[in-house]
Amino acid sequence: MTVHIGGLLSLGAAALLSGARLASAHDHHGANLNLDPGEPIGGAMKMHIILMTVSFGILFPIGLVLGLKKHRWHVPVQATGGVLAIIGFVLGHAHGGRSFPENAHSKFSWFMLWLLAAQLGAGIYLKLHTERRFNDRARPFVKIAHKYLAVLMVVATYTQVLLGVVAWLGFCYDGYMGQCLAHLIMGSSFLAYGIWLLLLVRLATPWLARFGRSPELYDSAMIMVWGLFNTFTEHGFIEEAHGWSHKDLQHTSLGVIWFCGGLLSTYMLRKAGPSDRSMFPAIILIFTGCAMASHEQDTEFSTKVHFVFGLSLVLAGFTRCVEILLITTGLIKSNSKEPNPFQYISVFFLCHSGMAFMSANHESVAAMENIGIDIGTFSLGYLSISFLLFFYAYFLMQLYTDLGSKEKDMMLPTADDGTVYQTVAQVSEIRGHSSDETARNPHVLFDAADDDDYDSPEMGSATFRNRNTPGGGISPRSSDEIELGPMRRD
Repeated sequence: MTVHIGGLLSLGAAALLSGARLASAHDHHGANLNLDPGEPIGGAMKMHIILMTVSFGILFPIGLVLGLKKHRWHVPVQATGGVLAIIGFVLGHAHGGRSFPENAHSKFSWFMLWLLAAQLGAGIYLKLHTERRFNDRARPFVKIAHKYLAVLMVVATYTQVLLGVVAWLGFCYDGYMGQCLAHLIMGSSFLAYGIWLLLLVRLATPWLARFGRSPELYDSAMIMVWGLFNTFTEHGFIEEAHGWSHKDLQHTSLGVIWFCGGLLSTYMLRKAGPSDRSMFPAIILIFTGCAMASHEQDTEFSTKVHFVFGLSLVLAGFTRCVEILLITTGLIKSNSKEPNPFQYISVFFLCHSGMAFMSANHESVAAMENIGIDIGTFSLGYLSISFLLFFYAYFLMQLYTDLGSKEKDMMLPTADDGTVYQTVAQVSEIRGHSSDETARNPHVLFDAADDDDYDSPEMGSATFRNRNTPGGGISPRSSDEIELGPMRRD
């Protein structure tokens, strides 16, 4: 299951915006804030923000989880989100009040619109069930596209929220583009790393066992690839560079250590099984955190913000090492149904490190410093946002788990051959007969191999074709046409 976090970033944006509005009354020492208290944004823009937050931040993520579980509320939730998103799109391009300079948020909104149209169109096409009327060969491909478009929607929504915050605050213009992108991209990477680990801890234990790979193998591969990318993009990649500063040298050296350490760990785990673990990804985090905690900046406030970021990484790496130690010694059962509470700590610190690094860009730090916020208040504010983000990701995963349990309880009982029966008593009775007797049993309803014939355990009344009737048609027996309701396994 893909986890969506873009919606709660709007809450973080609200915290940033309230602080920036106060900052607009002071000198910004180079911060290019696009805020004018005398020019309100207008009611249309406020509704645009509210509608987009509700649709993309709340309804679409929940609808995605419902869709993965084939829940009957999937379509209504997604349809409501689609209507609100379209209205919000129109309001965002027709608002009055403050005028914003040309920005990426406005341009990217058109991509979001077409992506939404493709996603909703694929969903409507699948809901029509055209395969019941003719040989629909396109349906399998549309189902795959519908699923991956939902994943793309998650990433695109997160990106659009960040671009919206940047457009509102007026950040990342002129000479601040490079450092702004560096903080947003790297911070988002740590945030995504934390969500990935939460996914592994919360839901992916059966998946890892099926593939037979060590959890750290995927961490190591991502670290190696990202380190290679970072090595060649930290100096003169976005903007023309004039010489090497100490920041360029340190950032590039971090890319080198990520690549080398990731390469070592990936090679060591290339044949490792799910029970084999490695502490090298955590050690890389610790060294990165130590380097960032001592990263000299232009101002004392900025240096302290980077120290908080580095401290979060050190704590994430250290607690991950302790977690692996407890798992390998048997004090924590990695294959248990519910994760040990300690396993969430490293995940949370990774998410917080991402938020801390995104907040450490030059313009944001300058704005907070000018209105007199100290490092304690600043850190606690972003710590609160990290808790909200973690809560939202955990909520969606818990929703996925709860729906799975409910679906399992409400499914029709199934025999060993995959045939679904009407009652548990009939299953027990039929299992005691031979296969020939089972085939002639009037209680056999249908073969549940195709999930399109049984979309949801909560579906209403439905008529199924008896597989024992010649030609697969509907039998004249009145008992072959039934109304299904929720049933439990014994």
